[in-house]
Amino acid sequence: MKPDATCLACQGPMITASASRVHPTCEVDPDVLASELFGLIESAIAHQPRSLQRRIGPSEIGVPCDRRIGYKLAGTPEVNRVGDVNWKAYIGTSIHEQFADIIARSEADALADPAWNGQRWHVEEKVSPGLTLDGVDIDGSCDLFDAHNGAVWDWKVTTRNKIRETYRPSGVGSQYEVQAQLYGHGWARKGYEVRSVGVIFFTRDGEFTDRHVWHQPYDPDVAARAIARVTGIQNAIDGLGPEMALPLLATGDAYCRWCPYYSARAANDSRSCAGHALPQQEDRTLTQLIGA
Repeated sequence: MKPDATCLACQGPMITASASRVHPTCEVDPDVLASELFGLIESAIAHQPRSLQRRIGPSEIGVPCDRRIGYKLAGTPEVNRVGDVNWKAYIGTSIHEQFADIIARSEADALADPAWNGQRWHVEEKVSPGLTLDGVDIDGSCDLFDAHNGAVWDWKVTTRNKIRETYRPSGVGSQYEVQAQLYGHGWARKGYEVRSVGVIFFTRDGEFTDRHVWHQPYDPDVAARAIARVTGIQNAIDGLGPEMALPLLATGDAYCRWCPYYSARAANDSRSCAGHALPQQEDRTLTQLIGA
């Protein structure tokens, strides 16, 4: 117990070695105890590896906003914190972990089969699509690769409405498509035959059967174009400096309200962005910026 720790009930100094923050002789409102529990959970969520990731990864490279990618590459501090705890992302992370455990156990069981013909399921393995930024090889953790069938899968957790109104009628959008293709490219660079890439959506407000499956053939050109785009943004930042380059990067529709760099009062500078397609703003394309 820390020397300056205090009892939640009487606010007196803790003098016991107990892990509890309440003296055994003190009574405390259960709501206060629940608040302590919530604090433990919030801290764990905020400090999990996915929450602490600072380097851009395959999941962000396909974002349709050049400026948002530029902020990430430049290490710009986030200014838009939507909620104290990223609860929805934590639900997704928890589901990922459970699925990984299920499939890993299935692969382990298959090893005992006399007909086993090599590893089929590769779970949460790191792959590199061939993108190097400032001397650092960018990689990402692929949710699942079926080596027997050359199929890449990524899990997403969303709502029934999102599936019904967006993903089923209109597809998954460039961000998820690029992410899946980059993972496919990473597995191909490891020497595996990759035939298809896909995203499986599950709902946090529905049943298991409310899922939606999207897939397309593996296309290395999609990955190559995404890598070239991010490399160009990085070159612009390196060549002009963040102060000059970031405000000139074109914006794109990327859920601005939830963008970590969004600020309604921003001056569209190197610190934050007021959002996409403002009438008074004339966006510059990356090609114009770098003079290509």
